[in-house]
Amino acid sequence: MAQRPSLISPRSDWRLDFTMVEALPEDSVIGRNFIGNAIAGLLAASACLALAWFSYDLWTAHQGIKDWDARIGNASSDLREVERLQREYLRATEQVDEIHAQMKNPIALTVLLAEIGRTLPPIVSLDMIESFEGKIVVRGTLEASSEQASRLIGNYVKGLADNPVIGPHFEEIKLSGLERFDDEDGLSFEFTMTPPTGGADA
Repeated sequence: MAQRPSLISPRSDWRLDFTMVEALPEDSVIGRNFIGNAIAGLLAASACLALAWFSYDLWTAHQGIKDWDARIGNASSDLREVERLQREYLRATEQVDEIHAQMKNPIALTVLLAEIGRTLPPIVSLDMIESFEGKIVVRGTLEASSEQASRLIGNYVKGLADNPVIGPHFEEIKLSGLERFDDEDGLSFEFTMTPPTGGADA
């Protein structure tokens, strides 16, 4: 028959346990402190990765802006070059048009210039010869007293109308402008050479 519990004599290895359980370190394989530190480390690493990605994205955007600025600069220089070429093309086109118009003149331009130069009085200087609305306009100056200058240029223009090389190719050669100098002797002049009607198509 079993004895009562109170009558069981204590064994020799029995003792009271005064251990403070709360003060003992954790005896689990993965402690709560480790888990907390691991989560904090993951958060810190994520923050560092996010910062690194943001910095890389910002650097990439900055490099892209620099690249586009360089492209815009190159495009601007290319545009200026195109505009320069367009201006040169326009000038060349105008010259071709002018040459084409001169080819339709009733007299070869070289012949006209040579004959005008041959008959030009020494004190007369030509400043410009241009074709305008099918007519040839000549401008120049001469240094002489006003009366002498007027008479000289008038006789010269009349002589061009009677010139056997120039005269037959023009219906009319006349003074179209005469202006005296204010402070000295001499004047500026302009005379117009009009080809015959339909002569430009001949």
